[in-house]
Amino acid sequence: MPGLPQSWLGDTVALYGRVFRRGAVLVGRNWLLALVIAASLALLAAAELAAARLGLLGGLLWTLAVMACASSWLALVGQMIRVGRITPADVPGGFVAYLNDLLAVGFLLWVLRLLGELALAPLPLLRIVFGLATTVFFNAVPELIYLGRFGAADLLVASYRFIGENWIEWFPANLALGAIVAGALVGGLPLGVFATLPLGAALAYALVVRGLLFIELTTSSRRARAFRRQAAG
Repeated sequence: MPGLPQSWLGDTVALYGRVFRRGAVLVGRNWLLALVIAASLALLAAAELAAARLGLLGGLLWTLAVMACASSWLALVGQMIRVGRITPADVPGGFVAYLNDLLAVGFLLWVLRLLGELALAPLPLLRIVFGLATTVFFNAVPELIYLGRFGAADLLVASYRFIGENWIEWFPANLALGAIVAGALVGGLPLGVFATLPLGAALAYALVVRGLLFIELTTSSRRARAFRRQAAG
């Protein structure tokens, strides 16, 4: 492709090999992450039924519970990537570690999409394109939340810049990870911690690999990765 080194494909395959292998090692050593995610999914599935009976209040409580669980996942993934291990003592604080960040970003995205829908109401095709664009360009927000400290608006800007610079390496890996998660979803999402363990393990692996890939892409350039390959012989 224009603008890419001739060795780009080989360097990218090597990059994927490193992060996918390292992700498998980390998740294998820290099975607690998969268990926490599986337990969260089971609890959220049960809580959703109760929240449906409470109307608007139930919806707000449900959103808060989802954000708290997401905060826990991100906190554990960040800890695992930084120091290589997590312990049960790391779990409780994770539910509030990034809760404010997630709520703020969620609110901004809701406002942005609402404005887009209102402005593009007469143009349904452009409305769909706008929705896809926000999903694509803000795809790296989870990693930016736990690997850097930004305000809510800055998170969206930083994600936009990251995707603009690294989309060609970022999305093929994410499509592969999405296929792994989709495979774990085959047969539906039954209740119970042990029933959700396959999905918990798949999500744990996907989140860790995404974090590792994000670090690689933000700490090295395509030229640096080509040099690394040459130095390794």
